[in-house]
Amino acid sequence: MYQGKTHIHIENSNGSPPVFNATEQQVQALLDKNPDLAGELHITIGCSDRDEAENWSAINLEEYYAQMKTTDIFVGYMFPLENIRGYAPDLKVIHFISSGVDHVAPFTWVPEGVQLVNNRGVHLPKSGESFGMFLAMLNAGIPRLVTSQHNKKWDRHFTSISQGKTLVVIGVGNQGGEMARRAKGLGMYVIGISPFDENPEFFDEVLPNSRMKEAFGRADMVALTAPLTDDTRNMMNRETMDWLPKHAGIINVSRGALIDEKALHDKLVAGELSGAILDVFSKEPLPQDHFLWETPNLIMTPHVSSDDLVNYIPRTLDLMIQNLRNEREGKPLINLLDLSRQF
Repeated sequence: MYQGKTHIHIENSNGSPPVFNATEQQVQALLDKNPDLAGELHITIGCSDRDEAENWSAINLEEYYAQMKTTDIFVGYMFPLENIRGYAPDLKVIHFISSGVDHVAPFTWVPEGVQLVNNRGVHLPKSGESFGMFLAMLNAGIPRLVTSQHNKKWDRHFTSISQGKTLVVIGVGNQGGEMARRAKGLGMYVIGISPFDENPEFFDEVLPNSRMKEAFGRADMVALTAPLTDDTRNMMNRETMDWLPKHAGIINVSRGALIDEKALHDKLVAGELSGAILDVFSKEPLPQDHFLWETPNLIMTPHVSSDDLVNYIPRTLDLMIQNLRNEREGKPLINLLDLSRQF
């Protein structure tokens, strides 16, 4: 608490694009939307030189630790993981501005009494538009046509409509559900793959991981929307890609480490997949000498499909305020992480 007020500290980073950094204007807009809380909140904004806390400057650390002495709710992406309870004795909630939290795994650092929340669902309006576009592009053979254009090749590659084709979605959470919703809008049959007993909306079937080979054999497209955990890392590898028909294509909008990029490259070069669209990569930014730059029938976007330049931070702050209200009313927090699942 700060002088009797709930202290919310937002940590920006100069190492991140502006879409992920809160402004004073956005904070004021939040307070204007919540006048009943405005007088009870003390909101501060800090900014580090870069994302990685181990590379923060002495000034960054000094400013951060000074704010965290009274912080109740922290909003940010990265922070020093050692001795959190020592430097932030009042801390109750850490709200990650990302959906993925693999960058802070394993979670042995989490102090007792601190709850972790992520940004699941904040992306959906923007990501939904991107997902619909990616599905349509993959079905229309756009990755192949772009390669042909670069090669100055007149390649009249004809395709059929999406209706009646099968999409397999790995991961049936918020992003997977939005991918499925967009696919259903195109008339596709959607199979989800999940290790948990779930029956989410927009999926015609949800199969366990043990039946992935069966599902892949029926696939026209596969979309990766699962979080990165010990169980999902490299799950799309040479063996699992061999289960796909040659006409199938792959979309990855989750984390680059879910897929063996070299195996994907080899399959595309050999013509054993129809195409792929990647928005995420095992290393970002993608090095200039990386083989994916030369991979045929591949479209790459630099991890931009889900983040809305105008609305991302306002939606993040709205979620944070809703969780503050939930906490005060004794309700569970939205997007509370299950540390045993690593997401």
